[in-house]
Amino acid sequence: MAQFIAFEKDAEVAGHAILTCLNCFPEYFRADVERLLKEKNIVDIAPIKWFNLQNYLDVLKEVSTRYGANTLFNVGVAIGEGAPSSPETTLQSALAAWDALYRSHHHNAYLGYIKLLSFDNQAKKAVVEVKTPYPCHFERGLATALARKFKPQDAGFIDVQLDKSKPSRLDGADSSFYVIYWI
Repeated sequence: MAQFIAFEKDAEVAGHAILTCLNCFPEYFRADVERLLKEKNIVDIAPIKWFNLQNYLDVLKEVSTRYGANTLFNVGVAIGEGAPSSPETTLQSALAAWDALYRSHHHNAYLGYIKLLSFDNQAKKAVVEVKTPYPCHFERGLATALARKFKPQDAGFIDVQLDKSKPSRLDGADSSFYVIYWI
């Protein structure tokens, strides 16, 4: 499945997720993003309202076209930095809970999934499979923020990469795999 395409036409995204995303855009082009949202009938955004996911994805696609993949990565990082946490949250538990967090912001249709496939403290490596309609650069930003925020105590450096040894949604595959390393 390609990026920016909802799995079902009735899928919806929560207003609070859109507002969080909007507030992560740099000030100098936030007005442009607000205009794009209005063009896609995403207006009067309130935290408890729901909006058509495809319309929102269309906005993100236009943002990617205008401002580049790095912008989506940075927005993903900013959103991930705000992820809820507690003192007991570990990198493994945060990655395992990512799917539940994703589902709390979306509803009304098949949404795909985010699955922690492996977590190896000795090898200092985790692998996450992501099958959502969001762009890969945005998801890698989210994974990067989660990895930084909840890095193991002995980790000095975190690296999150799209696994290029496997097909990804950048190439039209159904899912993408992210490898998280720490040293």
